[in-house]
Amino acid sequence: MCPLTKFYARKLYRQKWIYIFFACFFTASFFYAFLMGAPQMEQTLNINVKIASRQNFPEFMMRFYVGTVGILFQVFLLTLFICEEDRNKTLYQPLLHGESRSRMIRSKMYAAVSMSMIFVLLTALINYLTAFMRWGHEIFEQAAFIRTILKYLLSGVYLSVLALGIVALCICTRSAWKTIFFAIIYLWIDQFIYRSSIAFLQKIWVGYYLNLWTFAYEYQKIPFRELLIGTSIMILYGTVFFQISRYRIQKIDF
Repeated sequence: MCPLTKFYARKLYRQKWIYIFFACFFTASFFYAFLMGAPQMEQTLNINVKIASRQNFPEFMMRFYVGTVGILFQVFLLTLFICEEDRNKTLYQPLLHGESRSRMIRSKMYAAVSMSMIFVLLTALINYLTAFMRWGHEIFEQAAFIRTILKYLLSGVYLSVLALGIVALCICTRSAWKTIFFAIIYLWIDQFIYRSSIAFLQKIWVGYYLNLWTFAYEYQKIPFRELLIGTSIMILYGTVFFQISRYRIQKIDF
């Protein structure tokens, strides 16, 4: 990791919103775990608490982060982070120490992608910690643990791809509000495609496979074919977003 990327990674992780968000997430996870036995919880969330609790609780809680909450938080945080220079009217001013604008934004992009995976792993840690406080060692049942950790890692890949997409949007729109608006539109389209019967569109949509793994295969092992196709589609989208960002970045230095 180059010094500039380290600098922006430290700057990103100093954002107070990160600690507020994860403190709230820990609180929510804690109370979810200890309310799992209440009949009201089963009725409110329309779940079977016997299935969603114990070793399945970390996977159950994953949907809350990956489905909407974590994505919106990531959009909010990265948009402010990437658009910072443009918002402060310093995007086209000369930089000190001979650094270029394009190198600066590439470093921000690398920090953003690493952030996505780290946040997913931190979410897994919080969910397993609160589950351990509630049910003890039985949450580490081998098959469920391996299956759940794999899904968290796949979620990290998906959110890393979204991070690249957010960066590309920020660079293209140069507007925080436009980026947030388009991200919300993306979430609507994502849910529409997942619930639709348009098979061809589903197969080529980046968010379809994560929804499939999170909901259709919840508490189940992901078939290898779906795993291979899904990760390939995500890598393809990530490559496209990265190339779009590189193309736009080349026009910043002049």
